[in-house]
Amino acid sequence: MSLVQNAIFLRESEDNYMVRRYLIPLISFIGTALVMIGKKLQQKMSYPKSFPIESIEQTTNDIIFHFKSGKGPFRIYREGRLIYEGEDESFTDSELAAGTAYFYTIEIGARRSSPERIKVQTSTAAKFRESENVLKECIQTTIISRSLVAMEWEPIEGVEEYAIYQNGKRIAKVEEPFFVDRWVRSQVAYTYRVYAERPLPGFEQDSNDEKLPEAAIEKFHMTKVLDPLEEILKSGDAPSEKKEWQFLYKTFLRKSWIKNPDDASPYRYFKGDGRGFDPASKDYRSMAEIVVTADEFEIRLNKDIGKMKGYGMLRKLKGEVVPSDEGIYLEDVEVEENKASFVLKHSVENPLADAPAVDYQVWAAFLRSGFYDIAGMHEQAPNHEVYLKHGIQRSWTTLHQSEGTEWPAEPNTVIYWRVSNYKG
Repeated sequence: MSLVQNAIFLRESEDNYMVRRYLIPLISFIGTALVMIGKKLQQKMSYPKSFPIESIEQTTNDIIFHFKSGKGPFRIYREGRLIYEGEDESFTDSELAAGTAYFYTIEIGARRSSPERIKVQTSTAAKFRESENVLKECIQTTIISRSLVAMEWEPIEGVEEYAIYQNGKRIAKVEEPFFVDRWVRSQVAYTYRVYAERPLPGFEQDSNDEKLPEAAIEKFHMTKVLDPLEEILKSGDAPSEKKEWQFLYKTFLRKSWIKNPDDASPYRYFKGDGRGFDPASKDYRSMAEIVVTADEFEIRLNKDIGKMKGYGMLRKLKGEVVPSDEGIYLEDVEVEENKASFVLKHSVENPLADAPAVDYQVWAAFLRSGFYDIAGMHEQAPNHEVYLKHGIQRSWTTLHQSEGTEWPAEPNTVIYWRVSNYKG
């Protein structure tokens, strides 16, 4: 190699070294900076500058509206009744019942013109937080206008981020309990789902583990079902109607055969249901159906338990039994003129196996206006499916579906869920 060639080779080597030393770290730094900027933008999600509402606060007996300066005049209706008219930057709706949902229509602008209309669904704070399900008494606020849907909820202790889904498609991940969807169409019905998780209380994660083991997690599912936005934004509030409600909850085993982990048991296999999610299926471990009648708002519980069949090593039937249904019952049944509510409890054991009972609880409220608010909790096993019908509705509305493990165990993942709607 000549001196010139050697010099060129050394120069190229030096250039490559400089690229590796400075350019690659620079690219890495830029990538990290973009990620951090993305996270900061994610945390700073807010209403558009032109949006008239600044914020909404809640106490046990008050709901306080804060408006941006110069955006009035405002007219606020609670469930059809005018409760405020003016240009103040805040208004307090007081002397409200604790832990109760309220519906507001806000009109902005002069009466003679075509005022902008905003709908708000929120609630007062509960006086005492006694429920095992933290979502049941979590204040949730939904704001709807022609151009956006906003959702806000109380933060869940220990949760670091929330995943947001719109009509089954993931659209965002947020660190704060607040989300604004500006990409909406007024003719479309939307279902928003918020998913989050945190470690089980008292669980200590190994510092070397990047991901929590499945059995050490609490999961949270919040769902808001919206009618088409243009129907919700109509001037009138939902009328009181006498329609029947049907609530359906089933547990089932997805596999056809379930292996018993207890090697000492004479029942080495159990027969499963061999199906997926299906409200019409007659195969289940348990079924609870609650009917809220149209006229008198009476509440009836229908329940059934699937037969448990145990098999030996060669899958020959060795025993079968129908577990007791005494663990399925209603508590705290309350019926008012326009509202019915109850608590459904479920605890059913497999008499042929040494395993924990399948437990769940549901808190449900139904209004004649068509509004419902339903919260539940259960462990991961087995599969859970929850559906609802209202009036002459033919098909079931899916409230909650959870694909679980086939065998109860302890500790087990706990799932908390809540579903409510906003009708036009």
